[in-house]
Amino acid sequence: MRVGSEEEAVRLANDSSMGLDSSVFAGNPSHGEQVARRVQSGAVIVNDVIANYLAMEIPIGGVKDSGVGARHGRIGIQKYWQRQNLVVTRVGRNRELYYFPYTKAAAKLTEWLMVALYARGSRRR
Repeated sequence: MRVGSEEEAVRLANDSSMGLDSSVFAGNPSHGEQVARRVQSGAVIVNDVIANYLAMEIPIGGVKDSGVGARHGRIGIQKYWQRQNLVVTRVGRNRELYYFPYTKAAAKLTEWLMVALYARGSRRR
């Protein structure tokens, strides 16, 4: 689509709830890259329309309401991952301080910590 100015091109390209794929055509590829960086799209190709499909190492996916994730590249593989944080303590108590049944020592320690950390006035450390 031919436009009257660079600003109009970027405004029209970004004036959409979609943003899957786009192209910028420019006589100077460096200037085309500068314009492409302003376009809100999952992929922007300078002076081509399909080159990104041949680059299997880069992820392809949309922004805004476009696309359903990504394919290719590391991000394309990560959609099959499930992140899990696992913490195993190797030292310390066999029982948590605050687990029931409470001991008198644990209650006293908890009270002392609360006063030391949160009390106001003369009782504050």
